[in-house]
Amino acid sequence: MEKVKESEIAEQKSPINKREKLKGYAGLLWILPGFVLLLIFSYYPAVSSFFYSMTDWNAKLYSFIWFDNFKELFRDTIFLKSIGTALLLTCTGIVIGNVATILLAELLFNLRSPRLGGVYRFLFVLPCLVPGIVTMLLWNKIIFAVNETGLANAILLKLHIISEPLTWYAGEKTVLISLILTNFPWVAGTSFLIYLAGLQNIPHEVIEAATLDGITLPKRILYIDMPFILGQIRYFLILGFIGGLQNYNMQLLFTKGGPFYASMVPGYYIYWQAFNNTRFGYACACGIVIFVIIFAITLLTNKLKTSEDVM
Repeated sequence: MEKVKESEIAEQKSPINKREKLKGYAGLLWILPGFVLLLIFSYYPAVSSFFYSMTDWNAKLYSFIWFDNFKELFRDTIFLKSIGTALLLTCTGIVIGNVATILLAELLFNLRSPRLGGVYRFLFVLPCLVPGIVTMLLWNKIIFAVNETGLANAILLKLHIISEPLTWYAGEKTVLISLILTNFPWVAGTSFLIYLAGLQNIPHEVIEAATLDGITLPKRILYIDMPFILGQIRYFLILGFIGGLQNYNMQLLFTKGGPFYASMVPGYYIYWQAFNNTRFGYACACGIVIFVIIFAITLLTNKLKTSEDVM
């Protein structure tokens, strides 16, 4: 036993083991700068917002007011209305976007020509190369222009569906439907490739057996395809809620939260309170509430996970 112990001690003290340990420490040194930058620019702002949410802070001076910001926040009708608007836009976008994307993935999956499928995949991914601001300006200045020369108004007037041009983003009754319709038909991008990869992961024997049993295409999609892409659906649900409740790009470019706060969302309300009213502490409190809502939705979505999910 003593000889075995001596041999183990000798191996531990050998130069080879020391070199392996040094290589491990060298790897930690390589990732240390990235981790420090992550702490400074990602974790510190998020953690410090909890502190500043309890202050009256104008970006220079602050004073503790404890929970007064939150008390005011839950009486703020504009903020409460903005949460409902954001949930409406987010849920609508998630449902329409995912249904359209799954249908596109199913069409490409059932396409008989592999070469033609590759061409279609390239064409649907190509719009990702166009900057998002260009697409938004296209919808604002050409498709949903407020006069009769706008593409949407011209078509509706020609078909005699409307008698006068709609104001779209500038109208209280039309602004939400305009925001929902923006980026129609909601399929360009890379999300359909993720669904397509999930469909291609289905064992060929399963599809072949179902075909021999005489299953119809709608039933195959419902009972075979959908269970295999539940993991991808949950992934897009989580990212959709996180991105949707935080997003305010179109409000910043098109509506400024109007008209009459009809398109106000929490993200733009936080921006407005911070940089227009210099109420950074109040903006931090708004951000904390949105964080809690997103965190709760994420936990709820993860609870829906089953052992049958396939990633």
